[in-house]
Amino acid sequence: MQASIQPVFTWSQERIFAGGARNIALLVEWKGITQNEPQRKQSRKVVAREIELRIWLESHVRLSGCHGCEIEAGEGRSLLLKLGKIHAGQRKFIGFEFILSPMAVGKHDALWLQWQYKQPSVERIRELPVQKLGLEYTRHTDVLTVSHSFHVEKHLELLKTAKVLEEVMVLQSTGRQTCAYDKLRTQADQLLLLATRSGDMQLLKEAETLYKQLDSVHKAHSKAAGENEV
Repeated sequence: MQASIQPVFTWSQERIFAGGARNIALLVEWKGITQNEPQRKQSRKVVAREIELRIWLESHVRLSGCHGCEIEAGEGRSLLLKLGKIHAGQRKFIGFEFILSPMAVGKHDALWLQWQYKQPSVERIRELPVQKLGLEYTRHTDVLTVSHSFHVEKHLELLKTAKVLEEVMVLQSTGRQTCAYDKLRTQADQLLLLATRSGDMQLLKEAETLYKQLDSVHKAHSKAAGENEV
């Protein structure tokens, strides 16, 4: 039986310096898939729900950041991510950042992953085979200056943007308008910089949306300041 989700894993770089590395990113994306149904029905159909992803890290790998999902402690030494449901044709993303300790030159396993979900049609739990991901360690110093994957960089920034918007709402609700403005402006500038460098229109549109939101934050701050002066 074909799986209902199709995962893809992309490192920000496949080769790293043997002396260790910081902020090596892994983008995890998964797509809902189904077969033998008209396209209109597929677009509305939930193909998997209660999706969970378990991750086991090797001893030389330390998680330093997660974007797009909250992490729980799983059984044993695993990390557990509860990812909800997905529709046919839909794509979702989460991103991780790792710190890697020095290792001998060569290919080394970094982490192991396993997906679990329920298929709505049969209400049966399905587990996909455990997958292992590795990285190549090298002494060649060119890896210290090589460009990282733009695909990974782009989606990490989009995931970070969603988190920033949540934080901005909290700051505004507690009256910290200046902090909200600064945080939003920093992220908008980052998106615009990346969009200008890459020519990516999705990033440009996201940056424009944030700059428009900055105007409303600025107006709210000005109004609050004016009321305090009265």
